[in-house]
Amino acid sequence: MRPRNHRTVVGYILAGVAMLILLLYLRFPGGAVTETIKAEAATRYPGLLLSIDTAQPAIPPGVTLENVTAGFRGRPEATLHADSLGIRPGWLSLLRGRLALVMAAEGYGGDIRGQVEFANIFSVKGPLSAELNIRDIRIEKCAWLRDALARQITGTLKGSATFSGAGESLKNGTGNIDFTLTNGSYQLLESLLGFERIDFNKVDAKVSFRNGALKIAGLTLNGEKLRISLKGNILLADDFRESQIDLNGSIELPMQGNKRVTLAISGTLGNPKTRFM
Repeated sequence: MRPRNHRTVVGYILAGVAMLILLLYLRFPGGAVTETIKAEAATRYPGLLLSIDTAQPAIPPGVTLENVTAGFRGRPEATLHADSLGIRPGWLSLLRGRLALVMAAEGYGGDIRGQVEFANIFSVKGPLSAELNIRDIRIEKCAWLRDALARQITGTLKGSATFSGAGESLKNGTGNIDFTLTNGSYQLLESLLGFERIDFNKVDAKVSFRNGALKIAGLTLNGEKLRISLKGNILLADDFRESQIDLNGSIELPMQGNKRVTLAISGTLGNPKTRFM
């Protein structure tokens, strides 16, 4: 076959592929896909309230959901939101007989990328493992976090997390969380050493998770007026604000000759109690 004929055949093939893709987009059952996702989420997490504006096909093969909002029964205003959420199969996992979903979400000024792999062959039931990476999330925009901590906290978040467990509840698994929060503030419910809020340049934290308990291996906060270092445990409750705190550490005051004060924090996340020693 002559080169010109080769080019003609290739042109026809490309045109056919383009028409197939266009047909898939035009005939894509977005409404049915949206309802299927919401039904599956309701079955797996009965307390979840999920809203999705539209669903569109994506390339590589997958689906993109627009304006996704998740709320929770009894506290529907405490929402998590993504401007867009892309979901596609994890092909390497499928070759091993495992169902995996690769996800990329954009919202709150940043993005989150991750993967969930289910242990049972070609099933979303049972144990799962997950990992995610967070970049440039403006946390003051997150209504769920503001409600969970019962106060306003600002800053830009980046970090990573892993989880392995049953999936139906965070209390049935293990994992690790590393994060950095920069250029923000933490509103105090009660005055601390004369401060009504804590302004910081950077917060670093390393956290491990096992069966409903968070172990804070190290949390450091650096600011112009305060430097704080904490370690300890948080026992998670069904209502996040009621999670029990047991933290110990110290506060340094750079503007007072680096004066150091030791402290213990108890109570709950929604109502912490600080004791100086």
